[in-house]
Amino acid sequence: MLIDLKIGKLTHQDMGQMQMYVNYFDRKVRTASENPSIGIFLCKESNKAVVEFTLPEKERQIFAREYKLYLPAKEELKKQIENL
Repeated sequence: MLIDLKIGKLTHQDMGQMQMYVNYFDRKVRTASENPSIGIFLCKESNKAVVEFTLPEKERQIFAREYKLYLPAKEELKKQIENL
């Protein structure tokens, strides 16, 4: 698993770079007994359009998710967990 922490908005260039890293890792580092690698972006601002249109149609190895600079209140966390 490769993780990139972004402080700004996710761009097409970021996605291309991550895909290159995932491909390299799978070819040069991953062993035959391991599952294919995935790339994860943790972004202050995610851009779902970039994620959806940059990756090939059936590509499921790159994920993007927004992060917050603070922890939510206990009740907010509880609500989020209950909605999973």
